[in-house]
Amino acid sequence: MWWLTSRLRPERGASAVIVGIMLVPLIGSLAIALDVGALYAERAQLQNGADAAALAIAMGCADDGVCDAPGAAAANFTNDNANDGAANVLAPVIDLTNRTVTVTDSTRVAGTDQDAIQHPFAAMLGITETTVGATATAEWGGIRSGPAVLPLALSFCEFQLFGELNNEQKLTIRYDENHPCTRNGMDIPGGFGWLEQTDGTCAATVAVDGSVPSEPGVDSPSNCDATLRALEGSTVLIPIFDGSTGNGGPGIFHIYAFAAFRVTGWKFAGGNRFPLVNVDRYPGCDCSGGNERFIQGFFEEWVTIDSAYDIGGPDTNVTTVNLTN
Repeated sequence: MWWLTSRLRPERGASAVIVGIMLVPLIGSLAIALDVGALYAERAQLQNGADAAALAIAMGCADDGVCDAPGAAAANFTNDNANDGAANVLAPVIDLTNRTVTVTDSTRVAGTDQDAIQHPFAAMLGITETTVGATATAEWGGIRSGPAVLPLALSFCEFQLFGELNNEQKLTIRYDENHPCTRNGMDIPGGFGWLEQTDGTCAATVAVDGSVPSEPGVDSPSNCDATLRALEGSTVLIPIFDGSTGNGGPGIFHIYAFAAFRVTGWKFAGGNRFPLVNVDRYPGCDCSGGNERFIQGFFEEWVTIDSAYDIGGPDTNVTTVNLTN
């Protein structure tokens, strides 16, 4: 036994050497876990702030066309999205020709106003501080494609007559309305029509300058009951058609644009399923007949940031805002 223990005595300091050697990767791992994690958190906050600022400024530009106080908006949103309430932000770059706004922000430490994050653990490896930043670009414009949450299209003739009022002047758009007009040398019927629904839902997929199959008749779609219940008083983006074929049967609507329409009432066919909702006697419609089928409301200016809508369509009364990076 003496022989065995004597052989082990020279190795008593080996564990201390191993621990010393392992301290360097241990400290490095701690630096990665804590300091790099803090960097990722800071970067995420800065990106959220840049995204929010770019969207807010773009919405202002789309709404009033003058991009009011973009610098203040950028500072407010970038600071509000930082956990410590502090961020550096450059003056937003606004391109009114291409309808884009770019916001760039970077690290600022509250209390000290330093532009770098200190690394207490990584400093042992010679990395004392880091500055991170983020950039976001938003664009605005007319809608090129997206969902029609109500599978219904209004005639270009109705929008031409009433779309520029935008003053809550209520109107009635009848299924059999006689407001025909001409666009690009083609005669267009007035009124509205139902669109073929997407996969059995109360919606239609629509692209500007494209064609959408129509559903004949005046009955509201049977699977739109829940949508109709929540529709009164809501603003919906409705496709505008400037051409149609197949009157009286299944046909095709050619889509010109999207428009924002505040729905206040309607009268659709379809048995006892909401045939009459909040109908007033608007100018041009006494709404007392049993056979009239119509939708009532008014066109209004609207800005949406719904990413389901792509940019690139004609300018109407609705503008969409999207992040591009």
